[in-house]
Amino acid sequence: MKNLSRFLLLFILFSVSFSVEAQDKPRWAQKNVSSLDKERTNDTYKFIKFETFGGDLDQLRKERLDTLVQYFADTYNLNAASAAITNLSGEPQFQSIPNDEEGDDRIQRKYLITFSSPVSKKFYAELVDEYVSLEENVDMTFDNTLYQLYAVSSSDNCVEPQFDDFKLTRKYNTKALAMSIVPGLGQIYKGQNTKGYCIMGAEVVFIGAAIVCENKRSKHIKNMNNHPEVEDSYYGKAKSWRTMRNIAIGCAGIVYVYNLFDAALSKGARQVLVSKPSGTSLALAPSVVYDPMTDIAPAVSLSITF
Repeated sequence: MKNLSRFLLLFILFSVSFSVEAQDKPRWAQKNVSSLDKERTNDTYKFIKFETFGGDLDQLRKERLDTLVQYFADTYNLNAASAAITNLSGEPQFQSIPNDEEGDDRIQRKYLITFSSPVSKKFYAELVDEYVSLEENVDMTFDNTLYQLYAVSSSDNCVEPQFDDFKLTRKYNTKALAMSIVPGLGQIYKGQNTKGYCIMGAEVVFIGAAIVCENKRSKHIKNMNNHPEVEDSYYGKAKSWRTMRNIAIGCAGIVYVYNLFDAALSKGARQVLVSKPSGTSLALAPSVVYDPMTDIAPAVSLSITF
């Protein structure tokens, strides 16, 4: 009984520590971009992720677009040395250091990459998000890893893609709550892998303990019926195992309820929300205009919907 209670207390403290810990590494950096590709509203572009390593972060940032150029050159058999890069955003590039937990949309920039050899081609790319991590090597030196997420032209037709709108957030929709029907799965979906596996493990331990305790209780009840001369002894043992079973069931219930609330309310790893670009449309709507100096007269008003 004491061991189960201690395990529950340790689990709660462990989970709380992961709840307050910053989930700074974006979800797209932890996983591949296939899930993001499914959220696109059109096929004129696709998502790609780059990881570059080096001890000098400033140098990595200076060479950040070299990786993008090399990608297009390798994909479409072009000469990377003939590429010219134009920043279509028209603003100085924003450097996100240190990493912002929530993300900063100001980092998003659109580029035009033009190749002149062996044929003339142009491609479009939009930097959606980036993340920098510092890793220690075995020789006690440090390396930076620059993660970059781009939306890029999906073909070489030289036509500008219809990029969607990209928003950075740590909030998740009801999908995480729905997935948490399986304990821990909602947390894993949000990029909280350690917390998710802890919830899964705790639920397995408590349910397993409840099953073991119930088997022990049933065994003592059976022995009590078969040996009435020592009925009190078996009854006392059966009662103790019943108490242990109930505690295990209660702990499993507490973990499950915590799992649901945590999946619904806690912030997860930063993610990219993809939505159709908002446009401007004109609409004519009939209305009635009243002027106290004249009679009521019908009119047509022009409303602008954004």
